[in-house]
Amino acid sequence: MNKNIITLAILLCSTTSSYAMTVIDLDKHDFTCNQVRLTQKSSESEITDNCYNVKTYHRQNGIEGRNPARLQGGGADITQITTPGQEIVLDKIRFYDDNHRELICTFEYNMIKKCKAEIKKEQIPAKTE
Repeated sequence: MNKNIITLAILLCSTTSSYAMTVIDLDKHDFTCNQVRLTQKSSESEITDNCYNVKTYHRQNGIEGRNPARLQGGGADITQITTPGQEIVLDKIRFYDDNHRELICTFEYNMIKKCKAEIKKEQIPAKTE
């Protein structure tokens, strides 16, 4: 019984570690969607129009960590309303490229902030220039 549990644990660890999300720079790799090359300057609409199985998650936060949707109330609640200039709009987009590789990109004001790809370590060849 214990040998089976240990074997199963080792098997699960090896499969999950081989497909870990890796932070990537799109300019240094060849990711394409509908034959359109993705770069760090790619827009949200470019990805949603050309990539496969696109899912968008929208989040809006205040810089101070205060909820901008907070309703006005009495006392300290009034002083904790976040003004529109202090709000951060973040979108996270999960999609697949032409080679069926999963990518997750975080956008801040329609500009890519960070991208992660779910590919094996040996499959990340840097683009040579």
